[in-house]
Amino acid sequence: MKNILFVCTGNTCRSPLAEYLLKEKAGDQLSVKSAGVTAWPGVPISQGTADVLDQRGISHQHFSQSVSAELVSWADVILTMTSSHKEMLSIKHPNASGKVHTLKGYAATGGDIADPIGGPKEEYEQVGIELEQCIDELLEKWKM
Repeated sequence: MKNILFVCTGNTCRSPLAEYLLKEKAGDQLSVKSAGVTAWPGVPISQGTADVLDQRGISHQHFSQSVSAELVSWADVILTMTSSHKEMLSIKHPNASGKVHTLKGYAATGGDIADPIGGPKEEYEQVGIELEQCIDELLEKWKM
């Protein structure tokens, strides 16, 4: 079983959304977690993220956590939302740089996933669509 870690900034919007979308699609075939490069531990997911998950009928209970050496060690693949997240992790955890990728780069589409924090519902929905497309590409790549 692969261990997948999604990483964004605060672990309240993009990375938990990706985490729950992948868990929903992959079931128990993967172990999935998320964290933030500058997360304040214990913060619940944003309302926009909760709304996107609720609209898809995906149950969730999430509280933010920071990227730690333990999480980096646990992960087989670390997928970041932006190239700057990837750079931050590669600097802080140089031994893990071979398993750190941007989500879009790993999914072969390239680019960053914009942060919807504080934006309207439509921005969260757009991020949800973008993440679902990337996750579908990942599952195809992994033949799941």
